[in-house]
Amino acid sequence: MTEIVTVLLKELRKKRIVSGDLEKEEKMIICENVPFEKPTDLHIRDAIMGLGTILKEDLEKHFYITSVKTGLLNNVLAYAIIKRNDNKTVDIAVYAREGIIKQNLAKKAMERIKTAL
Repeated sequence: MTEIVTVLLKELRKKRIVSGDLEKEEKMIICENVPFEKPTDLHIRDAIMGLGTILKEDLEKHFYITSVKTGLLNNVLAYAIIKRNDNKTVDIAVYAREGIIKQNLAKKAMERIKTAL
């Protein structure tokens, strides 16, 4: 799981979404392993297409990085990496920056992704 967290944080840093201490930002990421019976990566892309914008697609390493609209009126973006494994599961890691009022944005984004898959 730490591999996908590292990849997610590096990509978000490249896009200037995350700045500063990556160890601090890593604490805001939640990870989960979910069963996924579909045979190809393209099924993941089709499932997450309506959730937000796909930021990166890597078919060789079998992962997608996407934004997910979440929050009260879907006006806050969370960022997720979804990686397909050979054992018919996907690893999902979600990063969301919380404001002053904690809304559990990463958990809500995780639920939206799992529902879409």
